Amino acid sequence: MVIYAQDIMKKVNVTVQGDLTVRQGAKLMANDREGFLIVHKGNGKSSIVTEWDIVNKVVAQDRDPDSVRLEDIASGEIIGVDPKTPTEKVAEKMNTSNIRRLAVVENGKIVGVVTSKDILRIFNDYMDNLAEVVSKFGKA
Repeated sequence: MVIYAQDIMKKVNVTVQGDLTVRQGAKLMANDREGFLIVHKGNGKSSIVTEWDIVNKVVAQDRDPDSVRLEDIASGEIIGVDPKTPTEKVAEKMNTSNIRRLAVVENGKIVGVVTSKDILRIFNDYMDNLAEVVSKFGKA
């Protein structure tokens, strides 16, 4: 059975405007218990802000989170895959792009995000299932 990006993604129902402050964005992340936000930038494109962006580009540089805008620290253009992309290819793309979150894009719209945690979860489930099958062969 093939597992696709759409099967493991977290649906993205809310996006934010890039003119929100970093503090406002951090509060949204905390409330949603997510480590990222999809941000609409002024140029009409979407990008992503992660907790690492906040730590690295604001906190570590002693910048004021009330004056820095999300669009100022957002990563470049979002890297994405089609919902029908097999998880093997999703993991490969995340690895080669050196990212922990990958957008799932359908008809030009971000519909979800696959995280490295999602990949680890399905790998763990796969290993559990494999161990169960193997254990059946060891019984007489």
